[in-house]
Amino acid sequence: MTFPDNFSDAIPAMLQNAPVGLLITDKKKKIVWLNEALREYLDVDINEIKGATATSLKNDALKALLKAKNIAELPANAIHERRWTKCWRAPLTDSDSGGTVHYFFDVTEHHQLHSENEALKSELENLNIHDKTTGMLNHHGLLQTLESQVSRSRRYNNPLSLIILEIGGIKDKKGLTEALVAISLLLNDQLRWADLAGRLDNNRFLLILPETTESDTIALSEKLAKQIGELDKVPKALKLRCATSTWDKGDDIDKLMSRAEQGLK
Repeated sequence: MTFPDNFSDAIPAMLQNAPVGLLITDKKKKIVWLNEALREYLDVDINEIKGATATSLKNDALKALLKAKNIAELPANAIHERRWTKCWRAPLTDSDSGGTVHYFFDVTEHHQLHSENEALKSELENLNIHDKTTGMLNHHGLLQTLESQVSRSRRYNNPLSLIILEIGGIKDKKGLTEALVAISLLLNDQLRWADLAGRLDNNRFLLILPETTESDTIALSEKLAKQIGELDKVPKALKLRCATSTWDKGDDIDKLMSRAEQGLK
């Protein structure tokens, strides 16, 4: 397909100045024309790329656009920051010519918004399973974790135990907050990497202990109770109660939790 020298002058102004980048290749996939938007977007001169194909092009950005099936990522350069471009193509209405129109639309802003939204969603999901005061797992996060651990014990018959620590005797909010933070730091320091601890509710902690037998769980609860009682930032008025439970065949979360809570009564 051959175009006369004044071909670009004949292109309607709405195509030449369209905000979408346009490029035309002939039936041999050689570049024959591009509009002003694409020229500015890539900072290229038609005379430098005319007659080139996607394979022979020296302009890496345009080569990436022509080869892209959907979204092309253009790395940062001296002129532009990193960008993302939506690419699609269609045959010219004159099917006998064998030419193709390539469309390019800058979607960098949309891509960045999508990335920011995904990051915010991830942050919100993280916040939704963590307690704001202690930074530990909250009730929702603990139950999610416990569900997977119970499923694992059902499948492999592995030991699984719980400890509930309940604090009382502290009437003022500031004192309770200080005690919660101090205890959470102790738990994070003392537990194994496989263990999980979190704030079950206002004044209770739940410890999830995979691969831990009943006797070891009782010994750990006694050890932790002693250490908590010796903490400097815990008010003398603090009263601590501990209860444990160990998974048995047929147990679900409710049964396992219920036995631990019964031990507090």
